[in-house]
Amino acid sequence: MNPGDRVRIVQADTAYTGCRGTVVEASGPAEGDQLPLGYYVAIDGENGVARPFLTSALQRISAVTARPRLASDQELHQS
Repeated sequence: MNPGDRVRIVQADTAYTGCRGTVVEASGPAEGDQLPLGYYVAIDGENGVARPFLTSALQRISAVTARPRLASDQELHQS
């Protein structure tokens, strides 16, 4: 993950489970080919406060583009 990536917290049994945020920085330096142990994440709605999370507690999310609905699609969903 890189700074600016959008993530969801998937670690069970925490106050932040299901929250979304933005990766701010790695929590430790990358050594060689090893990834950092975790990342600091600015949780949405917490005014930029960065909290540490293990890599396994995060799931990368991305924006999805919506296609315009066709008239035939709308008729199928109204039935």
